[in-house]
Amino acid sequence: MKKLKVSFFQKGDKNRDGLIAIYGRISLGGTLCSFSTGRYLSAERWIKTDYLRKPSRIENENSLSTYIYSFSESIEKKYSEYLKENKENNLTALDLKKLCFDVKIESKITLLDLLNEHNTYFKQRVIKGERSDKSLEKYVRMLGVVKEFIKVKYKKDNYNYEDIDRKFIYSLDEYLRYERNHNGKMGLANNTSVKYIRNISSMLNHFVVMGIIKDNPFKMYSEKLIEVDAVYLTQDELKKIEDKVFENRRLDVIKDIFLFCCYTSYAPCDSMKLNKNNLVRDNDSDWWIKTKRQKTHVKSDVLILPQLKKIIEKYQDDYECIKGERLIPNRSNAKMNLYLKEIADLCGINKNLTWYVARHTFATTIALANNVPLEVVSAIMGHKRITQTQHYAKIQDVTIKHQMKILSNKFE
Repeated sequence: MKKLKVSFFQKGDKNRDGLIAIYGRISLGGTLCSFSTGRYLSAERWIKTDYLRKPSRIENENSLSTYIYSFSESIEKKYSEYLKENKENNLTALDLKKLCFDVKIESKITLLDLLNEHNTYFKQRVIKGERSDKSLEKYVRMLGVVKEFIKVKYKKDNYNYEDIDRKFIYSLDEYLRYERNHNGKMGLANNTSVKYIRNISSMLNHFVVMGIIKDNPFKMYSEKLIEVDAVYLTQDELKKIEDKVFENRRLDVIKDIFLFCCYTSYAPCDSMKLNKNNLVRDNDSDWWIKTKRQKTHVKSDVLILPQLKKIIEKYQDDYECIKGERLIPNRSNAKMNLYLKEIADLCGINKNLTWYVARHTFATTIALANNVPLEVVSAIMGHKRITQTQHYAKIQDVTIKHQMKILSNKFE
């Protein structure tokens, strides 16, 4: 028997009262069809009520929920009646809709509708603290990119999901690589283009799992990431930044946040959310920072090294940290990388200094160069797989020389 699933989502622009239309979707044996419920609700209430599954008395949400989900019962009932009367089940979602509603048949499910619905679902997970707002920003950006591509290449406002084929996917790849304007430059680098399309595929996988679509056409995309050498600071370069005195608080704070990341492996968003509750003393009287990474929710505990202790003590009486109940000051990502470039210039470091460099520096210079095993580094960095750590960690020449000297002594 073909599996039937009826779900509901919001679609379209707001009406004059700021409400958004509620639509239903019939999924039957890999075929899809949508229908209008004729009802509206604000996006905020739609999310807070878990798609009207947990309604409140606000704006008669109970009666609205009963009305919306009565569609599910009537569709399931009509499907059961059909199965009793027909031995062969050749029914599609569109056929079932015709049996249930005496209305004009609407267009098939579209790509932008799916991506938009994914972001609505993902936003709910962000609100509950299950995923990071940075990941949501990434998916919102992807929706904009696909919308732009369809408009430029096909002169359409949307694209039927069932029409997506290899030509569509690789046309998108070419558009990203050679035609998309990004910060005044035409075309994106290979890795950026590949990540963009992989993100789209990831968004659509959600609907495969939910049983809303039967297959993900983007899985045929086979372009690979090109491994790029990770940028990290050597011990000498790290010391240059530590020893540099900035009278300007703007640069001084950015320097300390960067060093904090270097000695913890944390991303700035993780570092700047820490408070005194994250400081824990063990049975040996050693202090730890205990937290979970915002991106993966994986435990990432770090022993407080002397350099880290200095930074924490520096800001324990800082007015900004006291007011915000933080270990270190909070700064937006908007200009932080720009300030890091300024710090690199002032310290005479000829490298593109970004926040990613801090994480690479921890793995390579702080940990591996001091003989910390890779699996321990992986645990500290909050990685789910050790292959993730291998991307960050690079063996330095000084480590190779040290190990080769040991080998040389054995032969002597």
